[in-house]
Amino acid sequence: MNYFHEGTAIGKYFSYQQELKRVNEERVIAYSDMVLYGDEKVEVSEEVVLEEVASAEDGYAVTERIQAWDKRTTLVAVIVAWLLVAPWCQRQKWLSLAYVLMAFYLVMVALFKGINGGAKYSELAIPAQATRWMACVALAVWILMRSGSKEKRLVSITWILVIAASLTFATHGYEAFMGHPAFRDLLYGAFESISVEISENTVFVLLKLIGIMDISLALIILFTRKKGVFLWMAIWGGLAALSRPIAFGDVGFEDALLRVANFGIPILLFFLTDLMNDFKTTTVTTYDETTAKI
Repeated sequence: MNYFHEGTAIGKYFSYQQELKRVNEERVIAYSDMVLYGDEKVEVSEEVVLEEVASAEDGYAVTERIQAWDKRTTLVAVIVAWLLVAPWCQRQKWLSLAYVLMAFYLVMVALFKGINGGAKYSELAIPAQATRWMACVALAVWILMRSGSKEKRLVSITWILVIAASLTFATHGYEAFMGHPAFRDLLYGAFESISVEISENTVFVLLKLIGIMDISLALIILFTRKKGVFLWMAIWGGLAALSRPIAFGDVGFEDALLRVANFGIPILLFFLTDLMNDFKTTTVTTYDETTAKI
């Protein structure tokens, strides 16, 4: 999505900053404040040159270079992500650094999304996208702890994934409870797709209930490891992702794919719960047999 369209939030930020520099925006605003309001926090001479530093064509050329590098970085990240799926990579401890770098890259994308703004609650992008970047952290830890005990490995991975799911669901729950405009559009679009009219009050009530549910789920999984809770989170995360193409048609499929981790991590925790229970049962049985022999 970032590669074929407008690029990442990082590319957008630097493109915007270079455009502000090109049109001398800082000096223009400072001069306007001085003339209109007598504001001299930033001293600007009345003879200051307020013309553009470079032409629009030059600015466009710089923006194209920024976007080109942004796309190259995205492409490299995608290629590396697929290469890391290879089994031999999972046996190389030093390759855990690649997962750490990918996590850092995804955090930066979320951070710059918040800095760019332009959408409500964009400043919450880092916790809202925790299932994306913390999945990379979990994979890095999984490789680093390969030589350690299986129990510690499973416990560490489980906790990382639980925190990731909790952060994402809690943030989305808060946004829903506060009536996020994008979520309102999703509800309107989803009900319209099945030819059902829904009032504005009903939408706000539904969002309040959804918000309470998401926040409750986020808190529950921090204190319990109930398989049913993880299963419901996976189902709900999948439905929330699919609501994009349902509400907006084909253009929503890309948004749905971006949110696959909101389904994937809870379903992974669902299966990890079985592994943890089996491991504990095996450990207890072994301990009992050893004790009986003694």
